[in-house]
Amino acid sequence: MWTDRLYRVEPYRMLFQWVKDEGNGIYSVGMASILAALAYPLYSIKIKPVGTKLEYDEALAIIEAGKRVATFPTPLSGIVVDVNEEVIKNPELINKKPYSSWIAKLKATNLEEVKNLQSAKEIVKTVKDFIILEDVDCSIVEE
Repeated sequence: MWTDRLYRVEPYRMLFQWVKDEGNGIYSVGMASILAALAYPLYSIKIKPVGTKLEYDEALAIIEAGKRVATFPTPLSGIVVDVNEEVIKNPELINKKPYSSWIAKLKATNLEEVKNLQSAKEIVKTVKDFIILEDVDCSIVEE
């Protein structure tokens, strides 16, 4: 399931996101499993409303996890066309099933940015090294 996506991985920012092409310039955006493990337990998520125009790296959502509140930046410039009401009601879905619990869908406004994303194969070593370095417990993640 995680291999059919592209990724934005920036370990120095503890930023691990997935992006899935839904066709017609629409992209689903979610939290990769390593970030879902780091953000356990996820208490709340506030997602920008439909119609919001965002530039690359602007806050797509605000997440509250453990004792931290952090922004979840957008990996692509675009317009929010859908938000996942289920994860707003039950944020822990992201912790347990990060690849089926998308956060928002964007209509991309700069398709050149997609070229900066990486395949699952390209991120494996970086993610493994980060898990070892930070001693990340991924046991909460079911998928």
